[in-house]
This record gives sequence, structure tokens and C-alpha cells, in this order.
Amino acid sequence: MRKTIIMFLMLVACLSASAQTGLKINELFEGRIIPQERMMETRVRGKSIAKYQLTYYRSLRLNVTNKEAGQLRQLLGQDTERSIDWRTSRKNPHSWDTWTCKMQMPSAGNKNRFLCYQEEWNKEHEQCKLTVIYMEGTVGSLEELEELLK
Repeated sequence: MRKTIIMFLMLVACLSASAQTGLKINELFEGRIIPQERMMETRVRGKSIAKYQLTYYRSLRLNVTNKEAGQLRQLLGQDTERSIDWRTSRKNPHSWDTWTCKMQMPSAGNKNRFLCYQEEWNKEHEQCKLTVIYMEGTVGSLEELEELLK
């Protein structure tokens, strides 16, 4: 029984690790650019996100240096080139400058994949807060996803 449980846990770990496969930003999720200890990670599966037509949600929140942000923007740019649809927006409330990029990636099997990236820069203190979200599910387009998440 113990071996069965261990095998099941290993299978689940492999499946969730492969969700971002094929994306350049996956290097961040794997901890190859920034150590895992500096990131706050959230993973969600199941009923709690089914109402959004999603089957998997994974997010990372972290603070980065200017150099690290540049590396991540480069990876994001490579993913943007392969995306089906993408949008960016910029806000500048008070001392924080916020840049957001949302994109729909090519499907993996029968699941549509989405990637959202947000940088929040505090110019006074030279701080950058970063949020990267990967989602997959049956929602049909980036526009539909934005409507569902409102």
C-alpha cells in the first residue's frame, strides 16, 4: 500500500511539473533562474477553479532585481512570439508602475493554456514585485478568460 501511495504522489508531481512544458518561462517555474526559496507558489486543481473552466492554476510571486526582470522579460518575449493571442497594459498609479502581459499559448492536447505576467516597479525604492500565472482548461480564448475572471 505504501509503494502505491508513493508511486501516485510521484505521478502527480510529474504531471504538474509538465504543465508548462514547452514554454520558455518554465525555467522560472523550475527554479533555474531564481531560487525556489525566494518565490511564493500557489497551485490549484479541482472544483474550486472549475467554475472558471480551468483545470490547473499555478502562480509565482516574488521580488526580483533589474537584471532578473530583464532575463524574465526575454523569456516572456520568446513565449509571446509563439502565442496565439496576447495583450499588454500599463498603469502608473502614484509611485508604482505596473506592466501586465496576458497571452494564450498553443493548446496541449485538449487543454487551452494561458500565461499572465505582471511587473510592479517602485521607482523610488528600486523594487520590482513580479507575479507569473500559468492556467490551463477548456476556456476557449483569452477574451473569455478575462470575462470569467472579472
